[in-house]
Amino acid sequence: MFRIIIALMAFFLVASPLPGSGEKENNNSTVVYFETKDPEGDDYGPGSYIYPRNLAFKPYNGLLDLLFFRVSGQAQNIFFDVKIKKISNPWNAPEGFIHPVIHIYLDTAKGGRTEPLNEALGVSFPPQYGWEYCLEGIGWESSRLTYLTPQGSLESTELLAYYLPEQHIIRLAVPVELIGRPQKNWKYFVLVGSYDGFGPGFLREIRKEPGDWVFGGGSDDNGSPRVIDLLAPDKGRYSQERQLSFPKKNGKPVLVYPINLKTRISWGFFLLPLLILIVGYLIKKRLVIIGFWDNSIFRYRSSLT
Repeated sequence: MFRIIIALMAFFLVASPLPGSGEKENNNSTVVYFETKDPEGDDYGPGSYIYPRNLAFKPYNGLLDLLFFRVSGQAQNIFFDVKIKKISNPWNAPEGFIHPVIHIYLDTAKGGRTEPLNEALGVSFPPQYGWEYCLEGIGWESSRLTYLTPQGSLESTELLAYYLPEQHIIRLAVPVELIGRPQKNWKYFVLVGSYDGFGPGFLREIRKEPGDWVFGGGSDDNGSPRVIDLLAPDKGRYSQERQLSFPKKNGKPVLVYPINLKTRISWGFFLLPLLILIVGYLIKKRLVIIGFWDNSIFRYRSSLT
């Protein structure tokens, strides 16, 4: 029994992420602060969005399909990498990509803003996960970093964004001096929209029926979130489909949550069954001892009679 208990304790220690894990350094002196995958084939918003019909959107899937997100850093810069399934550049944007409009919101401290940079995005953020930084990756030299000042105002600066074709990654690079080193308590929101040079915030419209230049599968009252893919779990309460569902009965924008809302299982989850095993073992031992003692007394009394 003790061997089983020791084996279970060893398994839980190995399986449980320890404080301080999650950062690793490779041979290029690049520290990875956070990385995660996103389900493939979910570039459909709440589950109903349909690509526009124009030939610029062929093959009508994958152009906005977020697959992977990573935050890493070197001596001078912090990198935010977004992997998109299919990258095309029909209008020859200098960054090497044009279709995705990438919004990365960072919750780095208490407080923060609960509204997106542009209300056309159609989302809001929980008060407990308000953002202090927003990175926009947009073609045609429109990328920028917007941050919340201590006085509560917003300031913006240009942001370097470019495509790494060997890795299918769009990289947003931010100087360390502007954003600092990522911490374990940072929360990340990653949203992908579709580029429209004439749309609010460069975001393409979502309507009920698809057209040459608009997505379908939404509503005609501008209440559809202009988010084609959201970094979110595949299933459950915080799945992309559930977070982006519309319309809301109260008329408010849909509420989206950070991807790393819960990154590890509580130690109590592991300790409870271990405690049950130990208590069960002790009870069993006690019963054996009691049984042995009762038998001894019975034999002693029998010998006297």
